[in-house]
Amino acid sequence: MANKIISFFTTNIVWKITALILACVLWVIAVNIEDPLENRLFHSVRVGFENMETLERLGLVLLNQEEIERSTVSVRLWANRRFLNQLESSDMRAYVDLSSAIFGQVDWVGETISAPINLQLPTTAAANIINDTVMPANVRLIIDRLDSREFPISVVKMGDPLVGYISMEPRIDPHVVQITGASTVLDSIVHVRTQVELTDASEDYTVTGRLVVYNENNIDITDRVTLEPAEITVFIPINRRGQVPVRVPSFIGSLPAGYVITNIQIEPAHIDVVGTAEDIESFGGIVLEAIDISGLTSTVTFQQDARDFLLATPLSIQNSRPHEIGITLVIEREAVREFAIPNENIGITGELADNFTVELPEYFNLRLIGVTRIINAVDIDSISLSVNIANLYEGVHNIPVNLILPDGVRRADAEVNLRVVVSGETSELTLEEETEPNIEEDSEDDEEDSPLDLDTLETSHTP
Repeated sequence: MANKIISFFTTNIVWKITALILACVLWVIAVNIEDPLENRLFHSVRVGFENMETLERLGLVLLNQEEIERSTVSVRLWANRRFLNQLESSDMRAYVDLSSAIFGQVDWVGETISAPINLQLPTTAAANIINDTVMPANVRLIIDRLDSREFPISVVKMGDPLVGYISMEPRIDPHVVQITGASTVLDSIVHVRTQVELTDASEDYTVTGRLVVYNENNIDITDRVTLEPAEITVFIPINRRGQVPVRVPSFIGSLPAGYVITNIQIEPAHIDVVGTAEDIESFGGIVLEAIDISGLTSTVTFQQDARDFLLATPLSIQNSRPHEIGITLVIEREAVREFAIPNENIGITGELADNFTVELPEYFNLRLIGVTRIINAVDIDSISLSVNIANLYEGVHNIPVNLILPDGVRRADAEVNLRVVVSGETSELTLEEETEPNIEEDSEDDEEDSPLDLDTLETSHTP
């Protein structure tokens, strides 16, 4: 038996080896016809990272991480067709190992580091892959220091409250936000804002606002940093608009003799304020500081700030509204003029008893006082005088005169009386006789009654 086996392997050995080689060649040919080797290119393979904790441990941050994760690479594989047909781009994973990429390159912060892209294939396919190539083979890494800073928060108000209302300064909690991110990114931050909607608001309200970070180009970079907190509470006071009057101030001292204040002008007469409806309604008005008028002889204007009078109140003035109050005192000089009023211009009211008549002097001298520009424009026809003679008996009487004077004019004397004579039919008393009475008889009456002696009045007087 052994001899037969030995004879089988030694007899015609050349032919047998030749046959074996031919068989192998035929097998390879057959396999390559059915499952040949191929180079195949796979596109759109996503790139990821490994060992991200390395950055945190070193206090670093990858600036272009999102850019890299959005990018794709192509992969070329050399393998049998049967294995290649089982693969898709989604089965492959390209990645950058950060632990090896930045090892020994920490000093390159802020610069570009070239890191190799590795390829991970499914375990069943990896053993059958003869060769693989990633294109591009490297990726740029931009690394920066990780930093944390505080930034103030501003509130942007959108829309307008109802007509007649105004939004006041918002109150926010907290006032600052802690932002963590790349040092160069933090350097570019200009604003941290939150928006609140005010359209048709008519009362106070509280809202939660999301924070948004903007760089110097007013671009939203919130997704490139971490905020703590990411939202804040905003309280918006809504106040009512209103107007309060400005009261006429009191005066200290007095003007020189012969001068008067003829007009007080306050501009503006009302001040626009904001506050609650109750506060505005209960506010009596702005009481200005007393003004010292001592020694003033001409028109003068004083300025006072309405804000000073609202400090102790819950009301305030809008910055865009005028708050300066001008108080103008129009000061003018007065003069005295004497008018000779003919008796035909003196009206008589009331009636005498039968058989009595009344006689008036030919002229009645009247002294009036007023501002120079007004008193100088007065004429006799603008002065109305009348006396009431009802119930008068026979004799000489001093009767109060009823005066109707032009605006701005007043009598210069405390009392204005007219001396009239009442006569009967049988009486021989005449006006001339009564105007020349016995000196001795009249002296006592003069001391008692002290009637106004019109003959001694001056024709004009200026104090």
